[in-house]
Amino acid sequence: MMPRMRSSGASHRATLVGIAILAALAILMFSLFDRRASQDAPPGALIERGMSPGHRMLNAEAGRTLPANSPRIQRADASITRVSARFGISKDRVADLALSTRNAIAKAQPEDVLDVLDAAMFATEGMAPAAITPLPPVLAAYAQARLNGATVADARAVARSFAELAANNRPPQ
Repeated sequence: MMPRMRSSGASHRATLVGIAILAALAILMFSLFDRRASQDAPPGALIERGMSPGHRMLNAEAGRTLPANSPRIQRADASITRVSARFGISKDRVADLALSTRNAIAKAQPEDVLDVLDAAMFATEGMAPAAITPLPPVLAAYAQARLNGATVADARAVARSFAELAANNRPPQ
């Protein structure tokens, strides 16, 4: 009679433990990110959870990750919220537009993304909601003024003049 082959089972257990560890790591990794399928991000883009649009915007501006307790993040989030409410577009879209405007200006001269957001608010201050011009043209007017050498205050005034002119020439609704 042949002796029965005994397997210690260690390799089977080790395999199961290895699979469990890999599964836990995969779940942990994907739980840190949120898949976006909205207009604000490319389809299937991974957006880090827990990071506000202002924090992501300032990180992109700085080219590094800023600490979560930075006072600029609170100011950026507040500004993005106000601009989002005023223009009726998402916070992510506001942050993207502000950052792209800042980047266009920064190619020629230093620019702060918070100045861009402030210009959008100043340009439409006191306007009736129905008279507010869409955000991209307002930011384009501000950027063009800055690229033509205007100071931040002068560029804000140009953006305001543009928004008022656009509101006055808007067809009745």
